Amino acid sequence: MGNRPWSHLLAALALLTVSCSAAAQLRPWSVTPSIGLRGTYTDNASLVAAPERGEFVTQISPGIRIDGRSARLTGSLNYQANLLFYARDRDQDRLANTLNASGTLEAIEDFFFVDAQGNVAQNYLSPFGSRPADIFSLTDNRTETRTFSLSPYFRGRVLGDYSYELRNRNTWTSADTGGIANATTQQFTGALASPIRLFGWAIDGSATRTSYEDDIRAEQEERLVRARLFFQPDSTLRLSVSAGREENNYLLGRQEQSYDIYGYGVLWRPTPRTSAELNWEHRYFGSSRLVSLNHRTRLTAWNVSYSRNASNFQQELLRLPAGNTVLLLNEIFRARIPDPVQRVNAIVDFLRLTGTPLFLTNSVAFYSQQITLQENLQASMALVGVRNSITFTVFRTQTSALSQEFSTLPNEVFLAAGDRIDQTGFGVNASHLLTGNTSVSASAQTVFAKGETSTLETQNDLLGLSLNHTLSPRTTTFAGASYTRFVPTSGSTSHARSVFVGLDHRF
Repeated sequence: MGNRPWSHLLAALALLTVSCSAAAQLRPWSVTPSIGLRGTYTDNASLVAAPERGEFVTQISPGIRIDGRSARLTGSLNYQANLLFYARDRDQDRLANTLNASGTLEAIEDFFFVDAQGNVAQNYLSPFGSRPADIFSLTDNRTETRTFSLSPYFRGRVLGDYSYELRNRNTWTSADTGGIANATTQQFTGALASPIRLFGWAIDGSATRTSYEDDIRAEQEERLVRARLFFQPDSTLRLSVSAGREENNYLLGRQEQSYDIYGYGVLWRPTPRTSAELNWEHRYFGSSRLVSLNHRTRLTAWNVSYSRNASNFQQELLRLPAGNTVLLLNEIFRARIPDPVQRVNAIVDFLRLTGTPLFLTNSVAFYSQQITLQENLQASMALVGVRNSITFTVFRTQTSALSQEFSTLPNEVFLAAGDRIDQTGFGVNASHLLTGNTSVSASAQTVFAKGETSTLETQNDLLGLSLNHTLSPRTTTFAGASYTRFVPTSGSTSHARSVFVGLDHRF
């Protein structure tokens, strides 16, 4: 809550803007520079047990937002440079970048397209290290990750209503911490689908290769082909079954194995405000599962979801974590503001006015070159009234290794030993409008991390209180205090108390 990372806020809103842009009219391109100024005093900038040392940190955050939609190009870019200056420990002065950019070029009308994405974020290396929410806090557990992708593809229709897509997705990931190898993933995908009336069918396939710059690991390769059959008895219910074949070298290193795929799915949308989905599939790692339930009312939005699937570090970096307040608010504002662009701007203004954080809390997508099995359970809700609002999330994530390979990083040693890592937490934020331009907000977060067979067990806590005032439609001031606690596996508990004041302005 203390960090107020507006670039992260705008990053998620960029994804929402692009996803809604197809429903919006063409609009001119806009360029919005911004500046953030913040001063923070903390009694323990390094979040260590002893000796605690006071520090004053000045944060200057210039940023820029570019978005628009033309006849052939849709895109959004949000970048913020967080310049951090430490009054006592000047050797710690640094630049922390955040970026989210995405765009689609329709190079040949209704036929050839190019998607591009870029993401730069501050992430944690290990679930067992300290996770200070404030970007100025010093910890060896934080690293800057960079993920970029380029996807040229052909998409269109043949024989009237039959749709097809052929895509080549290239993804590059790097980080500024030694020991993390740069990764490159190249994926080719193809799909062909019939229209779905009472029945329908689809065929899809993919070939994926991931390589690492350090040459320690073998290339990870996967090939998959799948056919689906759909049955839709009415507009609210769709049933499906699937079957196929996949092969990869995830479990035995350089040796590939083949596996059968089969499964089923149910999609139910009884009303425009309620949807439920269930997908089950037998895969090489066992059962792949996805269950989700979404419901909204005039004042509330609810989401409950459970998933079990294989993943890697690149996929986890791009996955939106639990407690995404932007998506919850979008569901509530949907009935009030039908236009998607106006709705995005309204969400930005609401978050600035109330001090509601972009994410309440989430598990760590910690670095690993292994293929991992991710089991996620989360529930979130948001309530927006005339003067009061509350957002809440609770989650549990279980991570275990599917590939057992050499690594010099501690968090992978735990997985290689057969350990399963559990992360459990909750987050809540409540705000109250004192006047039309002033609000007070309070938040609390707790995250537990535990190794199933090891003795590792840590806890990260955060409490925050802030007062937010809108001076003008483009200027917001804020002040507040926060308390952070880290309880390690061994050693003493560390605490940090901070007070801050700042200003955000859009030009």
